[in-house]
Amino acid sequence: MLFVPGSDAGKLAKIPGLPGGELLLDLEDGVAWSRKAQARELVATALAQHGSSRVLWVRVNSFGSHLLFDDLDAVVMDGLAGINLPKVESAQQLQTVDWVLDALERRRGLEPGALRVLATIETALGVQNAPQIAQSSSRLEGLCFGAADYSRDVGLDWPPADGALPLTVQQARVALVQASASAGLAAPHDGASAEFRDLNRLELEARAACALGFGGKHAIHPAQVPVIEAAFAPTERQLAWAQEVVAAAHQHGQQGVGAFALHGVMVDAPVVARARQLLGRSSTPRVTESSASQ
Repeated sequence: MLFVPGSDAGKLAKIPGLPGGELLLDLEDGVAWSRKAQARELVATALAQHGSSRVLWVRVNSFGSHLLFDDLDAVVMDGLAGINLPKVESAQQLQTVDWVLDALERRRGLEPGALRVLATIETALGVQNAPQIAQSSSRLEGLCFGAADYSRDVGLDWPPADGALPLTVQQARVALVQASASAGLAAPHDGASAEFRDLNRLELEARAACALGFGGKHAIHPAQVPVIEAAFAPTERQLAWAQEVVAAAHQHGQQGVGAFALHGVMVDAPVVARARQLLGRSSTPRVTESSASQ
C-alpha cells in the first residue's frame, strides 16, 4: 500500500506505474490546508481514471479537522476500495463513518458495505479504546499506528534523539497488536520511519515492529520498500522450518498422532498453525509506502 499525496497532480498521474499492490491517496498530512479542496478534486479524478485498474484507498482528514464529510462526499465512487481514517479515538467515530459510507454507497448505486476502512490510532485515548475500536465495524480491515502524533500526545520527542523507541511507544504498539488479534483483524501496520534516508535504521525499526506482531510498516520513499519487504517476509530459515513442520504434521496426522517431537522439540497444534501462517505470508508481504510522513 503506497501513499500518494493527493495535491500532487504529477505523482497522481504516475499511478499506473507505481509499485505496490494497493495505493493510498492522501488528503490528510501530505496536503497543505490551503490545498485541501484542490486535492479532493485531483483524487476524485484519479479514482475515476485509475480505480478500475489499481486498488485505490484514500486517507481522509480526521473528525477534529471538520473536513471529513466533504472528503467522503468527494471520493465515495466507483474505483474507491476503502477509506483510511486517521486519529481514531473511539468506536463511535468509526460507527459514524460506517453510517455515512452506507448512505453514500446507496445514493451512488454502490454495493452496500463494499467499502473497507483502515483506522489509524495516533493518540493515548485511541490506544486506550483500541479494543472497542477494533470490534466496532464490519468494514474495518485493520489498525495502523501513528508514532509521531502519539508521541506528541504523550509528551515525547519524535523521532527519539537516541534512536531507541520509548517504552511508552512500544507499549502502545503492543496494545494495537493485542486489539487486532482479539478482534480477528489482520496484523496492524506500523508508522513511517522519520529519518527516511537512513535505511539501516529503517531495517531495525521494521524488524522490531515485525517482532512485536505488526504485519507491515509505512514508507515515505520508494527506496524503503524493499527494506520493509525483506524485514516482514519470513526468512529462508523460517520457511524451511515451517515446511518441515507442516510435512511432519501431515505425516503424523495420517497416523492419528496430534503432538509429536521434531528435532527434540515438541510440536502440537499451535506450532503447526504458526508454520502454516509463515508459509501463507511468504508470497504476500504487507508493505505500505507513504509520500507523507506519519
